[in-house]
Amino acid sequence: MTKRTGHDQAEQPLEFLVVARTGPGPYPHPVEVALHPDGAASRVSFSIGPHAANAGGQVPLTDVLDDDRTGLDPRFATEFDAADLHWLVPYLVRLHAGEDTTDEIVAAYRERHGKTPRSLLQVRFGER
Repeated sequence: MTKRTGHDQAEQPLEFLVVARTGPGPYPHPVEVALHPDGAASRVSFSIGPHAANAGGQVPLTDVLDDDRTGLDPRFATEFDAADLHWLVPYLVRLHAGEDTTDEIVAAYRERHGKTPRSLLQVRFGER
Protein backbone atom coordinates (compact mmCIF):
# COMPACT_ATOMS: atom_id res chain seq x y z
CA MET A 1 0.00 0.00 0.00
CA THR A 2 1.30 3.44 -0.89
CA LYS A 3 1.19 5.86 1.99
CA ARG A 4 1.40 9.59 1.52
CA THR A 5 2.73 12.09 3.99
CA GLY A 6 2.90 15.84 4.25
CA HIS A 7 1.14 18.36 2.06
CA ASP A 8 0.68 15.98 -0.88
CA GLN A 9 -1.94 13.88 0.98
CA ALA A 10 -4.89 15.79 -0.44
CA GLU A 11 -3.42 15.80 -3.96
CA GLN A 12 -2.24 12.22 -4.38
CA PRO A 13 -4.60 9.29 -4.78
CA LEU A 14 -4.72 6.66 -2.06
CA GLU A 15 -4.62 2.94 -2.76
CA PHE A 16 -7.73 1.10 -1.57
CA LEU A 17 -8.46 -2.62 -1.34
CA VAL A 18 -11.92 -3.49 -2.64
CA VAL A 19 -13.13 -5.79 0.14
CA ALA A 20 -16.73 -6.15 -1.05
CA ARG A 21 -18.74 -5.71 -4.21
CA THR A 22 -22.23 -7.13 -4.45
CA GLY A 23 -24.28 -7.95 -7.51
CA PRO A 24 -27.25 -5.89 -8.68
CA GLY A 25 -30.51 -5.71 -6.76
CA PRO A 26 -32.66 -3.34 -4.73
CA TYR A 27 -31.16 -1.04 -2.10
CA PRO A 28 -28.56 -1.33 -0.73
CA HIS A 29 -27.33 -3.20 -3.80
CA PRO A 30 -25.01 -2.93 -5.44
CA VAL A 31 -22.64 -1.93 -2.68
CA GLU A 32 -18.89 -1.64 -2.95
CA VAL A 33 -16.70 -1.21 0.11
CA ALA A 34 -13.00 -0.41 -0.12
CA LEU A 35 -10.37 0.12 2.55
CA HIS A 36 -7.24 2.25 2.63
CA PRO A 37 -5.34 0.63 5.53
CA ASP A 38 -3.26 3.20 7.38
CA GLY A 39 -3.62 2.48 11.09
CA ALA A 40 -5.95 4.86 12.92
CA ALA A 41 -5.84 7.12 9.83
CA SER A 42 -7.41 4.41 7.63
CA ARG A 43 -10.29 5.38 5.38
CA VAL A 44 -13.27 3.33 4.25
CA SER A 45 -14.98 4.05 0.94
CA PHE A 46 -18.61 3.19 0.25
CA SER A 47 -20.37 3.15 -3.11
CA ILE A 48 -24.08 2.34 -3.07
CA GLY A 49 -26.43 1.95 -6.00
CA PRO A 50 -26.04 1.32 -9.72
CA HIS A 51 -22.49 2.18 -10.63
CA ALA A 52 -23.57 4.59 -13.36
CA ALA A 53 -25.43 6.69 -10.78
CA ASN A 54 -24.13 5.58 -7.41
CA ALA A 55 -23.85 7.53 -4.18
CA GLY A 56 -20.97 7.18 -1.83
CA GLY A 57 -17.99 8.65 -0.15
CA GLN A 58 -15.08 8.06 2.16
CA VAL A 59 -15.21 8.07 5.93
CA PRO A 60 -12.47 7.77 8.52
CA LEU A 61 -12.16 4.29 10.00
CA THR A 62 -12.97 5.71 13.41
CA ASP A 63 -16.49 6.58 12.13
CA VAL A 64 -17.11 3.01 10.97
CA LEU A 65 -16.33 1.62 14.42
CA ASP A 66 -18.58 1.96 17.45
CA ASP A 67 -17.88 4.44 20.26
CA ASP A 68 -15.71 1.92 22.14
CA ARG A 69 -13.79 1.07 18.93
CA THR A 70 -14.47 -2.61 19.58
CA GLY A 71 -17.03 -3.32 16.86
CA LEU A 72 -19.03 -1.92 13.97
CA ASP A 73 -21.01 1.29 14.35
CA PRO A 74 -24.66 0.30 13.80
CA ARG A 75 -25.02 3.05 11.17
CA PHE A 76 -23.01 0.85 8.79
CA ALA A 77 -24.77 -2.45 9.51
CA THR A 78 -26.96 -2.29 6.37
CA GLU A 79 -23.94 -2.07 4.07
CA PHE A 80 -21.95 -4.69 5.98
CA ASP A 81 -24.96 -7.03 5.98
CA ALA A 82 -25.54 -6.57 2.24
CA ALA A 83 -21.88 -7.21 1.46
CA ASP A 84 -21.46 -10.10 3.95
CA LEU A 85 -18.59 -8.10 5.37
CA HIS A 86 -18.75 -8.69 9.12
CA TRP A 87 -15.62 -10.88 8.86
CA LEU A 88 -13.67 -7.64 8.32
CA VAL A 89 -14.67 -5.93 11.59
CA PRO A 90 -12.07 -7.60 13.90
CA TYR A 91 -9.33 -6.59 11.45
CA LEU A 92 -10.65 -3.01 11.41
CA VAL A 93 -10.61 -2.87 15.21
CA ARG A 94 -7.00 -4.05 15.27
CA LEU A 95 -6.07 -1.72 12.41
CA HIS A 96 -7.50 1.23 14.33
CA ALA A 97 -5.45 0.16 17.37
CA GLY A 98 -2.28 0.50 15.30
CA GLU A 99 -1.70 -3.04 14.07
CA ASP A 100 -0.89 -3.56 10.40
CA THR A 101 -3.55 -6.09 9.41
CA THR A 102 -3.29 -5.54 5.65
CA ASP A 103 -1.74 -8.93 4.88
CA GLU A 104 -4.29 -10.68 7.09
CA ILE A 105 -7.16 -8.86 5.38
CA VAL A 106 -5.83 -9.88 1.96
CA ALA A 107 -5.42 -13.50 3.13
CA ALA A 108 -8.92 -13.61 4.65
CA TYR A 109 -10.40 -12.13 1.47
CA ARG A 110 -8.51 -14.68 -0.65
CA GLU A 111 -9.78 -17.51 1.55
CA ARG A 112 -13.39 -16.31 1.16
CA HIS A 113 -13.27 -15.44 -2.55
CA GLY A 114 -10.44 -17.49 -4.05
CA LYS A 115 -8.57 -14.42 -5.28
CA THR A 116 -6.87 -11.35 -3.92
CA PRO A 117 -8.91 -8.17 -3.55
CA ARG A 118 -8.81 -5.71 -6.40
CA SER A 119 -7.06 -2.45 -5.63
CA LEU A 120 -8.06 0.96 -6.86
CA LEU A 121 -6.86 4.50 -6.49
CA GLN A 122 -9.08 7.23 -5.09
CA VAL A 123 -8.44 10.83 -4.22
CA ARG A 124 -8.84 11.74 -0.58
CA PHE A 125 -12.30 13.11 0.16
CA GLY A 126 -13.94 14.49 3.27
CA GLU A 127 -10.96 15.49 5.39
CA ARG A 128 -11.82 16.52 8.91
